[in-house]
Amino acid sequence: MALMSIIGCTGFEREIVKLLAEDEMIDKLLIVDGSMSSEFVLELERSGLKPELLFPETLPRDLKKSKGFNVLVTLQDMNAYKSLQHFKKEAYERIKFYGLVSNGVLMFYGSCEGIFEDALVDFRNSGFFLELLSSEKGEYLKGIDQCSGGIRKDKVHSPEILEKYKGCYNKLRNLVLSSHVN
Repeated sequence: MALMSIIGCTGFEREIVKLLAEDEMIDKLLIVDGSMSSEFVLELERSGLKPELLFPETLPRDLKKSKGFNVLVTLQDMNAYKSLQHFKKEAYERIKFYGLVSNGVLMFYGSCEGIFEDALVDFRNSGFFLELLSSEKGEYLKGIDQCSGGIRKDKVHSPEILEKYKGCYNKLRNLVLSSHVN
């Protein structure tokens, strides 16, 4: 029926787990396996979810056509954070790749000195929905190395920012689902 992809820096694992754990509409949760996903998968399982691990080269081409509402999550690996320019290039490649197999892409990022300010314009004719969620209050990170921090046990976002994330996630999910109503 519909597939939504989520791309995120590991610094947003906690928020992604929370959003997914609260969504009762998900029929299948797919995680693109990589060096950054083991702790993330454990957090999903602790939240009562049953993720299925896939490798990028084994993604079925007909994911969009599978039944129900499915979510595919991929985390940026450490190689993406060499520089801001490299990170933008890697993120755009992921958006393009997952946009081809998905009906919509939600990307979490840490503002990264504004490198994604033009992403919505750059992908406006892409044929899939794109939503971007930046860090709390749009604050820029002090360095790109902060994007790769993993699940932050000490960081608790304000209720307002969590509602912002939930609203954006729900908006994209509803767009993806409504585009498949016949």
